[in-house]
Amino acid sequence: MRKDFEVEVTGLGMNRTGYPGAFTPTVKRIIENTIQGRILHLFSGQSLLGEERIDITHKNATIKKDVKEFLRTDNRNWDWILLDPPYQLGADFVKVYKIKRPIACDTTLRNLIKDYSQKHTKNILWLDLSAPMVEGFRRQKLWFLLPGGFHNVRVLSWLQKI
Repeated sequence: MRKDFEVEVTGLGMNRTGYPGAFTPTVKRIIENTIQGRILHLFSGQSLLGEERIDITHKNATIKKDVKEFLRTDNRNWDWILLDPPYQLGADFVKVYKIKRPIACDTTLRNLIKDYSQKHTKNILWLDLSAPMVEGFRRQKLWFLLPGGFHNVRVLSWLQKI
């Protein structure tokens, strides 16, 4: 595995706009300074980032559809795919996604993301509790986002097609 990628550590900041899909000002600034062009945003929630925003029910989504179903049927190309999958799986606002386990344990969803990304983008920006790796991509940069208190560290991963 290639280990010559950039690493940045910063504070996560506070989310004052609510969930799902709201980025803290720190994360939003990193995203806006990193990605440009045609952007597909999966699990977009209330975020307005992305030309196409896929979320199962949120009013800000440009397509209200289950992400798995979208990945099975869409064939457009994107400069970037932005992912912010649910990770607070016990929270009421996440139940609408019908996700019962973290994405790291959902082989079907991981394979759909991998297959779609390999065909339809050159860059992935993925916010999660881990630093996922997609076959056919390499890490370009990781941002470790440190929250206050006893909360989980978030990782924003920039993956670039090999």
